[in-house]
Amino acid sequence: MIDFIEGEIVAKEAQKLVLRTGGVGFGLKVSAQTLSSLPHPGNSALVYTNMQIKDEDISLYGFSTREERAFFELLIQVSGVGPKLALAILSAYPVPALKKALVMGDLAILGTISGIGKKTAQRMVLELKDKLSREMLPEDWGDSLEPGLRSDETSELSQAIEALEALGYGRGEIVRVFTGTDLSQMKIDDMIRLGLRQLAR
Repeated sequence: MIDFIEGEIVAKEAQKLVLRTGGVGFGLKVSAQTLSSLPHPGNSALVYTNMQIKDEDISLYGFSTREERAFFELLIQVSGVGPKLALAILSAYPVPALKKALVMGDLAILGTISGIGKKTAQRMVLELKDKLSREMLPEDWGDSLEPGLRSDETSELSQAIEALEALGYGRGEIVRVFTGTDLSQMKIDDMIRLGLRQLAR
């Protein structure tokens, strides 16, 4: 597998990047997010890659970050989501926003993506929600959680979430309980009690 390609950007087109290295020009299919993050032609760039082989077609996909590539590889595991649709999904929103939408089950956001119907959106949520919620830390939620938290409060929130997970609750439902709640005056015990009250409903 080709892990990455580093070279000179020859051309940037709609969802396509041409990268020259060692006298070879590589044509990579890329998301709009990756395309906008790369410099103008003539400059050097490093792009992470994923190769897809189907029948007689070999396509090389490029990503500006390892995170975007990993999310692409996760998306194409969903039934009905191929590389082309996965690229369209990545073009619509940044990876953190997509992860939040999936964990929160936000079908309205997912439904705004070209090529994503209600059934596909529901399938994506069903297949990826739990996996993503286990990976995401409180700080990954950005504005979804109280923005005024100090670092020590974020640490306490993380410990509270872990305690509730140990009691058998899912990370996604726990985070939803704390979303939009003022946690600035709460200690770990208070957060756990709040979580238990809300989750028991």
